[in-house]
Amino acid sequence: MTPSEMTKEISRLVEEYGNDVLKIATVILKSKELAEDVYQETFLRVVRSYSGYRGESSEKTWIISIAVNLCRDYMRSAWKRRVVVTDNFLTYTADDDTEEIIEKRSEKQLLINAIMKLPDKYREIIHLFYYQEMGVKDIAKVLKIPGGTVKSRLFKARILLHDMIGGEAHG
Repeated sequence: MTPSEMTKEISRLVEEYGNDVLKIATVILKSKELAEDVYQETFLRVVRSYSGYRGESSEKTWIISIAVNLCRDYMRSAWKRRVVVTDNFLTYTADDDTEEIIEKRSEKQLLINAIMKLPDKYREIIHLFYYQEMGVKDIAKVLKIPGGTVKSRLFKARILLHDMIGGEAHG
Protein backbone atom coordinates (compact mmCIF):
# COMPACT_ATOMS: atom_id res chain seq x y z
CA MET A 1 0.00 0.00 0.00
CA THR A 2 1.40 3.40 -0.96
CA PRO A 3 1.72 6.13 1.67
CA SER A 4 -1.11 8.04 -0.03
CA GLU A 5 -3.40 5.00 0.05
CA MET A 6 -2.48 4.35 3.67
CA THR A 7 -3.31 7.95 4.61
CA LYS A 8 -6.72 7.66 2.94
CA GLU A 9 -7.40 4.33 4.65
CA ILE A 10 -6.45 5.63 8.10
CA SER A 11 -8.56 8.76 7.53
CA ARG A 12 -11.51 6.53 6.64
CA LEU A 13 -11.03 4.46 9.81
CA VAL A 14 -10.79 7.57 11.99
CA GLU A 15 -13.91 9.03 10.41
CA GLU A 16 -15.87 5.78 10.65
CA TYR A 17 -14.82 4.62 14.13
CA GLY A 18 -13.39 7.71 15.87
CA ASN A 19 -16.60 8.60 17.72
CA ASP A 20 -16.99 5.01 18.91
CA VAL A 21 -13.44 5.00 20.28
CA LEU A 22 -13.97 8.32 22.05
CA LYS A 23 -17.27 7.18 23.57
CA ILE A 24 -15.98 3.86 24.91
CA ALA A 25 -12.84 5.50 26.30
CA THR A 26 -14.92 8.20 28.02
CA VAL A 27 -17.18 5.59 29.58
CA ILE A 28 -14.31 3.44 30.81
CA LEU A 29 -12.02 6.22 32.02
CA LYS A 30 -14.72 8.67 33.18
CA SER A 31 -12.73 11.56 31.77
CA LYS A 32 -13.06 13.32 28.42
CA GLU A 33 -9.44 14.48 28.49
CA LEU A 34 -8.05 11.01 29.16
CA ALA A 35 -10.40 9.58 26.55
CA GLU A 36 -8.94 11.97 23.98
CA ASP A 37 -5.46 10.68 24.82
CA VAL A 38 -6.65 7.09 24.34
CA TYR A 39 -8.33 8.12 21.07
CA GLN A 40 -5.03 9.43 19.71
CA GLU A 41 -3.01 6.46 20.94
CA THR A 42 -5.59 4.04 19.51
CA PHE A 43 -5.21 5.40 16.00
CA LEU A 44 -1.43 5.60 16.33
CA ARG A 45 -1.49 1.88 17.11
CA VAL A 46 -3.85 1.27 14.20
CA VAL A 47 -1.32 2.95 11.89
CA ARG A 48 1.56 0.91 13.34
CA SER A 49 -0.23 -2.41 13.20
CA TYR A 50 -2.45 -2.00 10.14
CA SER A 51 -0.31 -4.30 8.02
CA GLY A 52 -0.75 -7.01 10.68
CA TYR A 53 -4.56 -6.78 10.68
CA ARG A 54 -5.68 -10.24 9.56
CA GLY A 55 -9.39 -9.59 9.21
CA GLU A 56 -10.33 -12.27 11.77
CA SER A 57 -12.82 -9.81 13.23
CA SER A 58 -14.51 -6.69 11.89
CA GLU A 59 -12.54 -3.44 11.72
CA LYS A 60 -14.77 -2.02 14.44
CA THR A 61 -14.08 -4.95 16.76
CA TRP A 62 -10.33 -4.70 16.10
CA ILE A 63 -10.19 -0.94 16.72
CA ILE A 64 -12.46 -1.04 19.80
CA SER A 65 -10.26 -3.86 21.17
CA ILE A 66 -7.21 -1.63 20.87
CA ALA A 67 -9.04 1.21 22.63
CA VAL A 68 -10.34 -1.01 25.45
CA ASN A 69 -6.87 -2.48 26.01
CA LEU A 70 -5.35 1.00 26.17
CA CYS A 71 -8.02 2.03 28.70
CA ARG A 72 -7.29 -1.04 30.78
CA ASP A 73 -3.56 -0.34 30.64
CA TYR A 74 -4.25 3.16 31.89
CA MET A 75 -6.55 1.90 34.66
CA ARG A 76 -3.79 -0.44 35.89
CA SER A 77 -1.07 2.19 35.71
CA ALA A 78 0.46 3.62 38.86
CA TRP A 79 -0.30 7.14 37.63
CA LYS A 80 -4.04 6.48 37.64
CA ARG A 81 -3.98 5.26 41.22
CA ARG A 82 -2.46 8.59 42.33
CA VAL A 83 -4.81 10.86 40.34
CA VAL A 84 -8.49 11.49 40.97
CA VAL A 85 -10.46 11.29 37.74
CA THR A 86 -13.63 13.34 37.43
CA ASP A 87 -16.83 11.69 36.39
CA ASN A 88 -18.17 14.53 34.27
CA PHE A 89 -20.01 13.13 31.30
CA LEU A 90 -21.55 15.84 29.15
CA THR A 91 -24.84 14.93 27.53
CA TYR A 92 -26.60 18.23 27.07
CA THR A 93 -27.75 19.52 23.70
CA ALA A 94 -28.89 22.97 22.62
CA ASP A 95 -32.55 21.98 22.06
CA ASP A 96 -35.52 24.09 23.05
CA ASP A 97 -36.19 23.31 26.69
CA THR A 98 -39.76 22.02 26.50
CA GLU A 99 -40.97 19.91 29.40
CA GLU A 100 -40.69 16.70 27.36
CA ILE A 101 -37.12 17.43 26.31
CA ILE A 102 -36.16 18.35 29.86
CA GLU A 103 -37.73 15.13 31.17
CA LYS A 104 -35.96 12.98 28.57
CA ARG A 105 -32.68 14.76 29.22
CA SER A 106 -33.12 14.21 32.94
CA GLU A 107 -33.89 10.51 32.45
CA LYS A 108 -30.90 10.13 30.12
CA GLN A 109 -28.64 11.86 32.64
CA LEU A 110 -29.96 9.63 35.42
CA LEU A 111 -29.19 6.54 33.33
CA ILE A 112 -25.72 7.79 32.39
CA ASN A 113 -24.93 8.60 36.02
CA ALA A 114 -26.03 5.12 37.04
CA ILE A 115 -23.95 3.50 34.28
CA MET A 116 -20.91 5.52 35.31
CA LYS A 117 -21.28 4.22 38.88
CA LEU A 118 -21.17 0.58 37.76
CA PRO A 119 -17.95 -1.38 38.33
CA ASP A 120 -15.68 -1.30 35.25
CA LYS A 121 -16.48 -4.81 34.05
CA TYR A 122 -20.21 -4.05 33.92
CA ARG A 123 -19.86 -0.52 32.55
CA GLU A 124 -17.77 -1.82 29.61
CA ILE A 125 -20.35 -4.49 28.77
CA ILE A 126 -23.30 -2.07 28.90
CA HIS A 127 -21.55 0.45 26.69
CA LEU A 128 -20.39 -2.08 24.10
CA PHE A 129 -23.78 -3.81 23.95
CA TYR A 130 -26.18 -0.86 24.00
CA TYR A 131 -24.17 2.12 22.76
CA GLN A 132 -21.75 0.45 20.33
CA GLU A 133 -24.44 -2.09 19.35
CA MET A 134 -21.97 -4.95 19.41
CA GLY A 135 -23.10 -8.56 19.71
CA VAL A 136 -22.05 -10.97 22.44
CA LYS A 137 -19.44 -12.64 20.20
CA ASP A 138 -17.79 -9.33 19.28
CA ILE A 139 -17.80 -8.15 22.89
CA ALA A 140 -16.18 -11.45 23.90
CA LYS A 141 -13.42 -10.84 21.32
CA VAL A 142 -12.91 -7.22 22.41
CA LEU A 143 -12.71 -8.05 26.11
CA LYS A 144 -11.02 -11.44 25.62
CA ILE A 145 -13.57 -13.27 27.76
CA PRO A 146 -15.97 -16.15 26.99
CA GLY A 147 -19.41 -15.34 25.53
CA GLY A 148 -21.07 -16.83 28.60
CA THR A 149 -19.21 -14.35 30.78
CA VAL A 150 -20.42 -11.50 28.56
CA LYS A 151 -24.00 -12.69 28.98
CA SER A 152 -23.72 -13.09 32.76
CA ARG A 153 -22.10 -9.65 33.16
CA LEU A 154 -24.78 -8.09 30.98
CA PHE A 155 -27.45 -9.73 33.12
CA LYS A 156 -25.77 -8.60 36.35
CA ALA A 157 -25.29 -5.06 35.00
CA ARG A 158 -28.99 -4.83 34.17
CA ILE A 159 -29.87 -5.97 37.69
CA LEU A 160 -27.53 -3.37 39.20
CA LEU A 161 -28.99 -0.62 37.01
CA HIS A 162 -32.49 -1.70 37.92
CA ASP A 163 -31.60 -1.52 41.60
CA MET A 164 -30.12 1.96 41.13
CA ILE A 165 -32.84 3.57 39.03
CA GLY A 166 -35.76 1.18 38.78
CA GLY A 167 -37.52 0.28 35.55
CA GLU A 168 -37.18 -2.80 33.34
CA ALA A 169 -34.08 -4.83 34.29
CA HIS A 170 -34.14 -7.35 31.50
CA GLY A 171 -35.14 -5.31 28.44
